[in-house]
Amino acid sequence: MHVPQALPVRRCEAVKPTLPRGMERDGFVALVDAVASSLGIGAAAMMTFRTMIAATRPSAFKRGPDEPCCYLSQNEIAHKRGVTACRIREHEAALVRAGLIEKRTMANGARSGFSGCGVFFGVAIKRVDEFLSLRDEIEADRRAHARLRGQRSSHKRHLKGILCELIECQGQTAAVERIYQTFVEWPSGQALHRMSLEELQNHEAEAEALTISASQLLHEMHDRPLENERSHIQDTTQDSNQVICNDPVDTRSVGKPTRMITDKPQPDGSVHCMEKQDEAASEAHKSKFIQNLGSDRLYGLCSEEMKMWLDIERQKRGRLDFHSFVIAGQKRLPELGIHPSAWEEAVGLLDEDAAMLCVLITDAKVADPEVTILSAGAYLRGMVRLSGLVL
Repeated sequence: MHVPQALPVRRCEAVKPTLPRGMERDGFVALVDAVASSLGIGAAAMMTFRTMIAATRPSAFKRGPDEPCCYLSQNEIAHKRGVTACRIREHEAALVRAGLIEKRTMANGARSGFSGCGVFFGVAIKRVDEFLSLRDEIEADRRAHARLRGQRSSHKRHLKGILCELIECQGQTAAVERIYQTFVEWPSGQALHRMSLEELQNHEAEAEALTISASQLLHEMHDRPLENERSHIQDTTQDSNQVICNDPVDTRSVGKPTRMITDKPQPDGSVHCMEKQDEAASEAHKSKFIQNLGSDRLYGLCSEEMKMWLDIERQKRGRLDFHSFVIAGQKRLPELGIHPSAWEEAVGLLDEDAAMLCVLITDAKVADPEVTILSAGAYLRGMVRLSGLVL
């Protein structure tokens, strides 16, 4: 009787993790570097990660039977890094906790390519999709942080201009003093970079509320229609060449308003100081151009999406002023796919009200079905640079 032989059992070998199509080893390292801080990995441990992964074969990340592995001993890695082996052990422990490496060593801790023992990177390669999503979140937060810093900067410039006029017209009243005292406690621009996104969001909202409060106080003082108001976007923008020229103030003092508002030391002299006369006249001329357009006409030129942001600003303020257009324009930038650096460049080359006009024009062109714009950011930057040359 014929007894059939048992067929050999085929073992399912685990498929080694590989990078997605289009990503090489160096791109993988750049990806890990972008998310390292969110994983709790510091700069020193990341340097050790780079040193170990540089000892692997780039092709192992894409094809071949072997998982990418670093066989260097801790002493060899320490020598390459210029640190002690103890520091390398600390870094490796941190990388293991973060899920970036897996250590497979002999009983005595030795590593060898012959025995397949060392530091393996498959655990991190498996997480590429997770890291890509995390990088996108980090970049979105970074852009939001930059946009909020820009808005706070706009609030600061606008509020300084309002305070100057309030002090000039009213003197140091109790209401003005309260606004000023809160204003001087605002964190510096450098301090903003150290804030978390949530902290910055709260501060920007408080700064906007204070600016709106001051603007309403000024509006009540003028008691005239908004369309006739002077733009307060630029603190250098005045109806004449008058500028405040006093010594820097001791912020602990009260009752000396005119020297509180300056950002930098000004020369001694009267309030009719005529230095930088041409520059001030140019700024005043541009602001009058914006003023003559009027808020209603500007609003009519905007896209429906921009009008939505302006309606939000109108609801906050009870009316539209030119600062509303500046803030609405900055909030529209991410929806257009424009990096905050484009706004910073526009303000640096032109001024804030002209930069706002460029954003409004770019937004209107994008919304026009008869106009094809491949990159709103490139269009805005080109317009700003051309305007800067003309001016």
